Amino acid sequence: MACLMKTAPSCILIVLFYIMSSAQAVEDLKREFISAQSDKPVTLDCKLEHQTVKENQFWYKQISGQEPQEVALKLKDKDKGSLSPGFDKSGFKLHNNFSLTIEQPNKTHEGMYFCGGGGDRNSIKFSKGTFVAVKDHSQSEISVLQSPAFQTLSPGEAVNLQCTVQPNNQPADQQVFWFRSSAGRSFPEIIFTHHSSSSSSNRQCEISSSKDGCVFNFTKNIFNTTDTGTYYCAVASCGKIIIGDGTPVDFSKLYLFSCCIFPICIFVYFHIKFIMANTRIQFI
Repeated sequence: MACLMKTAPSCILIVLFYIMSSAQAVEDLKREFISAQSDKPVTLDCKLEHQTVKENQFWYKQISGQEPQEVALKLKDKDKGSLSPGFDKSGFKLHNNFSLTIEQPNKTHEGMYFCGGGGDRNSIKFSKGTFVAVKDHSQSEISVLQSPAFQTLSPGEAVNLQCTVQPNNQPADQQVFWFRSSAGRSFPEIIFTHHSSSSSSNRQCEISSSKDGCVFNFTKNIFNTTDTGTYYCAVASCGKIIIGDGTPVDFSKLYLFSCCIFPICIFVYFHIKFIMANTRIQFI
């Protein structure tokens, strides 16, 4: 019993640390894709390993199908970094901690941003990229409302997501699609597409909840961590893409707790039995 009492606090600390780490992982996941508004600044943090911070630091931007472009550079023997030519007058601001702010985001700022460190440009070690998409409401009359705001569940359960597109009159070329941003992927992954048509018999609007809104549903069973992430609804219409705010999907803390505490308790149980068995041998 004394052994169990000593071990229990350690078990609790391990479980709490695991839960807190999982919660932090969700926050990190959300930062891998940023849906920016044209009137609100966006700041990208540069998170590098300790040994990499002592080397030269770089910011790079990559647009799909194009070569990466150097946005900013900080030499290891300098206190401050500087924006690279072509980006010094493009609405970027570089901070002393090498975080990068897009002061007034627009469509030219869209792309994948990578922060990295290395001795030179040929030996850069990059952190996870952050994809920035810009929602410019002034250029579009379409709005995308996404629900729920957050979803937790157990493995095997289905997540039910809803996307309301306003207004209800859909252009012939309009497409509604879902994509997921998850850890370990450089670019978001498109997972489902609703095809629209001007023909009323082939409209994919699943629920006409109001006169000016069209609702699209998406259901997916979440079996393991590869299915978790932040799910986004997006509308492609008239050459523009309008993106919802996203729904982070993760396993519930109760499930994470049970998965972690069970093997720990099994270990404690057999550890106590082992000690008791050794004690009997000594008495004999």
